[in-house]
Amino acid sequence: MTKGKKIALIILATAPIGFAIFSFLFMVKSEMAFDEAVCPYAEIETREITSGIRVREDGRTCEPGVVEHRWVLLQDGEEDLAIGQRRLLAELYEGYSWSARVEEERVRLEILNPGQDPRVFRSPSPDAGMPRL
Repeated sequence: MTKGKKIALIILATAPIGFAIFSFLFMVKSEMAFDEAVCPYAEIETREITSGIRVREDGRTCEPGVVEHRWVLLQDGEEDLAIGQRRLLAELYEGYSWSARVEEERVRLEILNPGQDPRVFRSPSPDAGMPRL
């Protein structure tokens, strides 16, 4: 086997490892950019779902072209509870909508982003030790 072939085989054999390391480092960098201590959320809006139950939408842009939203359940006398979170390219939030309602003693949150499958989140059930709605 020639020296050139050996080098080519070594490069081909180690390429997946290099790709995996690059991907891991990229993910770590991205997650560090979205650390809440570095890039906090800002309130977008709060909607009343029923008496004493509200859902607040927060948003932030920590990397150019990428937007993250979260939806927080607010209940009188209870701690705030994030029930949904979505990070997408900014253009996928153009024309988006969301709705929330109480369904079987849980809050059901549905998010519609154009070009994406609908995303549904639910608050934990009362059986999980969470406060009743």
